Amino acid sequence: MSLLPFLLCLVILITPRSLAAAALDPVLSLDRLWTLTPDEFQSVTAPHRLPFRWNSAARDSARAAGADLTLLGLPLVELITRFDAGKVAQLTAVLYARGDAGEIAREDFESLLRRSFTALDTFTKVKFTPRGKDATSAVKAEGAYWKTAQAHYLLEYSFTREVKSRGIPFRAEFIRLDITPPQSSAGLLSSATNPPKIKFSGALHLKRDAGSGDVWIADVPMVDQGQKGYCVVASAERVMRFYGSDVDQNELAQIANTNTGGGTSPQAMYDALRKLSQRLRVKVRDLEKTDVRDYLKLMAEYNRVAKKANAPAIPDMGNVIDLGVMYTAMKPEVLKELRTRNKADLGRFFRGVQGEIDKGVPLLWSVQLGMFPEKGVPQSGGGHMRLIIGYNPKTQEILFSDSWGAGHELKRMPVDVAWTITTGLLTIEPL
Repeated sequence: MSLLPFLLCLVILITPRSLAAAALDPVLSLDRLWTLTPDEFQSVTAPHRLPFRWNSAARDSARAAGADLTLLGLPLVELITRFDAGKVAQLTAVLYARGDAGEIAREDFESLLRRSFTALDTFTKVKFTPRGKDATSAVKAEGAYWKTAQAHYLLEYSFTREVKSRGIPFRAEFIRLDITPPQSSAGLLSSATNPPKIKFSGALHLKRDAGSGDVWIADVPMVDQGQKGYCVVASAERVMRFYGSDVDQNELAQIANTNTGGGTSPQAMYDALRKLSQRLRVKVRDLEKTDVRDYLKLMAEYNRVAKKANAPAIPDMGNVIDLGVMYTAMKPEVLKELRTRNKADLGRFFRGVQGEIDKGVPLLWSVQLGMFPEKGVPQSGGGHMRLIIGYNPKTQEILFSDSWGAGHELKRMPVDVAWTITTGLLTIEPL
């Protein structure tokens, strides 16, 4: 019996935002760029009609994305402005990413890379300095940098090398430009012999509201996965950025071998993070896991309960378990009755969530969407990964967040419903 690969976030029904063509070059020449507050940034970019949108109500990052965006005459997937201590701290321009633009030929990737080097040489009026591979990043991305009095520019790029003997073809991954204030270059240009250490104190991030009963981690950064089905790697990026690491979803998509169409197996993400745990200075723990035997047991038990409830049974799928077919055939109320019948399992799940949140550790939570109604969810059904960031013992609720940008920072769900749709739960924690 095999399990049909359970790829997450493949059913995305987000309507693309209609944005006019825009050159984002004016951002690079803004007066006092590195001292701008969120309010000032919004004010000075508005006259240029630049398509920035805040990623969350916290306004600690703004994102411009859409078709026909350019920077320095180069095609642009997205430009993210990040703030630290209330000031602009970093611009990240993604010139190419497989998840956004699809796969491209090696010659097209190399051509864009050459154009990027030329554009930066021309714009900065200085010659680049090769950096080589960065052993502190998730994928040891190659790079080069340009230093000026106004800013430092770090161009990083990555690709999967062709290995003919193993049948592995060349695959372009990403080209990314990080722009930072001159004084911050040490962080971006850190050497492989001095990897950054994660400094983390969970207690400083935990909020408790005695009146409502809410307990939650208040400042997990938002990442908008955009039109990509990158919920798994976007969720992992959010956790890594929460811990102070600049690993991004394009790097994580490469190491987890995310499908170009967007799907990532939670197990692949788990395995990839475990391999990189020492380099990224984290440990990965699998708290809840559903394998083939678990699904076989669930189907058998469901069909017994469904028969008593005069509900249709899950059809026999032969030697392959198609999870889409299985969950579509299930009646939500029957599945909930089955999943919550054992109070010990439900209690273990809720206690496990509370224990991690009390330490200030968010949980990566894989679920099956479409079983129960949820307002404002741009995915109609299928596998999905989100973050559990809190709980409420008074109301018996899970507090969670989705990587879909503003409006998805903090949501809640009854714990019995949350347990019913759970397919996995893992944590990434600093060493």
